[in-house]
Amino acid sequence: MRRLQLLVLIAALSAAMAAAVVFGSPYAPAVAPVADIETIWAIEDARVEREEPLVTVLELDGMRLGYDRAENTFYCPIGLETGDEWPRLHLSAPDAKGVSLVFADDYAYDWCSDALREGYAYQILTYTDTEFSYAQIVFTGLPVVTLSTQTPITYENTPAAVTMASPLGGLNTRALTHLRGAGSGFSEKKSYKIDFVHGQKDSAAIAEVPGVGQADDIILMAGVLDDSLMRDRLSWDIYAMIADEREPYGPRSTQYVELFVDERYAGVYIMMEPVDDGEELVKRGANAPATDSVYRSAQIDYAGERAYVENPMRDRSIYEVYHAPDAGRAFDALQPYLALEQLPRDAAHDAEFERMVTEYIDVESIVRYYLFVQGGGMGDNVFNNMYIIASRDGASLTYRFAPWDMDLTWGRIAAEGGDDAYHGLLSFDVVQRMLETDAGGARSTLCRLWADMRREAFCEETVTRLIESYTHELDASGAYVRNALRWRGDAYLADGYEIITFAAEHFAALDGIFAQYAD
Repeated sequence: MRRLQLLVLIAALSAAMAAAVVFGSPYAPAVAPVADIETIWAIEDARVEREEPLVTVLELDGMRLGYDRAENTFYCPIGLETGDEWPRLHLSAPDAKGVSLVFADDYAYDWCSDALREGYAYQILTYTDTEFSYAQIVFTGLPVVTLSTQTPITYENTPAAVTMASPLGGLNTRALTHLRGAGSGFSEKKSYKIDFVHGQKDSAAIAEVPGVGQADDIILMAGVLDDSLMRDRLSWDIYAMIADEREPYGPRSTQYVELFVDERYAGVYIMMEPVDDGEELVKRGANAPATDSVYRSAQIDYAGERAYVENPMRDRSIYEVYHAPDAGRAFDALQPYLALEQLPRDAAHDAEFERMVTEYIDVESIVRYYLFVQGGGMGDNVFNNMYIIASRDGASLTYRFAPWDMDLTWGRIAAEGGDDAYHGLLSFDVVQRMLETDAGGARSTLCRLWADMRREAFCEETVTRLIESYTHELDASGAYVRNALRWRGDAYLADGYEIITFAAEHFAALDGIFAQYAD
């Protein structure tokens, strides 16, 4: 008999442990289903309403929800694939001892898709034996990221706690965070870099980030220069069609999230894994970090702490060093490229120009990058935000090219002397001279690559499909309207139509321009 009782006790404990794994701590009060109005009135009549909220932390199956203290509103991510039916929801309030919670509004009365798209807010009644207060909960179709610090975030590293709640899983870790990008210098909506850490010395840590995978850091891009919030995502998705993610500085995956910073709603962000120079170079070979150098074009107005040299061909443009095996000779590997840029443009030097192109330039890489920049109207990605990877194999040195930060694209930035509808060629002198002289067989390479890109990457149907998918994410989730209200003070929907229109006209214009090289 005692053995049977023991087995029953073990089974009960096992069930309790399993429930704790699935639903979180058994001591965390759960939000009960909606109560009838008489019950709610009775709770209010027997208690005093509290001015401050009783609960400021809610979790969905152990994943922390976003919280805006000023609005006393929680944001619960349930994904976009729910349709009209509501998923199972287990909401709990960790460490809210002595507090009971109950839905005062019946969210199931509404279609789930309507509640997401319209951003309906539902009331939750929280109460103790003596007090009560109300909070609101909004359901969103996007993942939710929470960034909590003790001090304001600056360009210096700030300790932070980072959580993420997503249908793909959760994240809860320590980190160091700082502002990133030139946009953070003039915009109230900031972009952030987040480095995961552990231990007393804040050693670098690896975290499993939902939608990204294992990573030691992430960036959250505010998109302050692109109100559509689509251009950067479109550029990376198009780049993934023409470049291999296994090559150094290859494509990055992106996703939309809603961010909360120190209990304040911060809007919609693009989350992606940043570039790690050492990791990227290793893609070429384990020894590459000891041989290769990496430079990035930039504007001197936004120069950071990295060493740089001036671009001799453009005023106030520079090349920053991102990685070099020998810090004392950091720019040695860039010198042949600078010399190539400065060769006089006349027939007497064309032979030397072609010799240097043949010796130093990966023609496939530079022409592909040129077409990518031209196809996306990327006026900010030659004299700014362009990686030059200088690879050494013995005595030989080869230059390859890759992009970064592509929000000023797809008709967003005017070309010199033009406007947002400009459909001519953007300046990239080295490649243009290669085409004029056919150095390294640049013309046939251009025709072949452009024909390939036009079949899928730079195809009107592809751009339309991607823009429609981003529009669906932003609008069906309800997130874009919240972002517009937060930062523009007005509610409006996402609109990528101008990008689609630009792409169709631009691709046709480039077809005519590149046809001159068909022979």
